Amino acid sequence: MSEDEDIIKIRKILQSQNRKDLADLLKVSRSRLDKSSTFGRYHYSVLSTFNIFSPLKQNEELKKLSEEDKDEIFSAILTIYPHGDESPEIRNIKYCIDFDLDDINLVETTNLERIDFDYIHKQIEKCENKIAGEDYEGAITNSRTLIESICLFIYEKSKGEEYEYDGNLLKLHKEVRQILKMEPANGEDECLKQILSGIISIITGVSALRNSFSDAHGRSPEKTYVIDKRHALLSINLAKTVSEYLFLSYEKLEQNKKENKQ
Repeated sequence: MSEDEDIIKIRKILQSQNRKDLADLLKVSRSRLDKSSTFGRYHYSVLSTFNIFSPLKQNEELKKLSEEDKDEIFSAILTIYPHGDESPEIRNIKYCIDFDLDDINLVETTNLERIDFDYIHKQIEKCENKIAGEDYEGAITNSRTLIESICLFIYEKSKGEEYEYDGNLLKLHKEVRQILKMEPANGEDECLKQILSGIISIITGVSALRNSFSDAHGRSPEKTYVIDKRHALLSINLAKTVSEYLFLSYEKLEQNKKENKQ
């Protein structure tokens, strides 16, 4: 199953209208358009219902929304499916629970939301949408792309120059950890050294997993193993955690620079 294109579009519309709160409620949701056999007010239009399936907690929040907020979501849906001839004539939204989506435990990335680089936010959104849409191989690809994006962001912000990226994530991360003084040898104690070494291992693993099982490359017919949800969730959550740690380390470094100048 691919990521839900309608939910992606609805969230983008809500975000463009400064309703990120509503867009966030639709994270990892999926949709279904149910057409009836009854014609509507337009030429060959069909009365329809737009179903939004969400995890239990989000479903409860959606149902508690004010009528004004529900109208905002409905308006976004009509932007995608405007009433007209030979079109679905959506009259209402039905908010449904999908208990399978409750199994999706994704790490929040509150700090990354402060980044003014929209591409990073798009990668986070793609990770979540692909997990929701059971596109686990695509999720692996986007988890690596997220780490690549945050590393490029840090390098270019710190150096003030464009990085000529050749697809070698391990090389890129080495450049970034040198900027952030995050080499394991720089650890203040053995525990911190292990954590810094673990970050390198995680990035190496995510990169290798993407190369082995993601949809980024062709696959030999002899390789029949298919990536499943647990691997995709692990990859995405690790990618988010590492990306947030790299960003916070970058912020700390920049703050120290400002303080030293004063």
